[in-house]
Amino acid sequence: MQPELMREIVTIEAFDRWLQVLAVSGLLAGIGAGLVWARRLKHPRRFLLGLLTGLVGGLMPSLLYGLWRFYLWRIRIDLDRNFVGLHRVDVLLGNLVLFAMVGALIGIGVRFFLRWLARQCAVGE
Repeated sequence: MQPELMREIVTIEAFDRWLQVLAVSGLLAGIGAGLVWARRLKHPRRFLLGLLTGLVGGLMPSLLYGLWRFYLWRIRIDLDRNFVGLHRVDVLLGNLVLFAMVGALIGIGVRFFLRWLARQCAVGE
């Protein structure tokens, strides 16, 4: 048996575990940051606004983890079905379109949320 010449610096499993930790800690940190931010407001429902703001920010790492798992499923190697996703152009283009659409929808959604939040904060003063 030959000795291993090259090793991966970061494995897929290690990165997956790191994203899991980021998803959970990001959600908790987002909610905490939203509630801390809400303490400075004078709005009567400031803690609800802070919780919603923290959830919007805190769910981004969870969405990232979900997209990562979906990407891994799309590029899988399934020899029983003769499918090697990493080597297919339709998988590449599908991933490109999907992730561009998800990014655009997140941008539009966050923009509408921030406008709504600005209106709520202006009404509460």
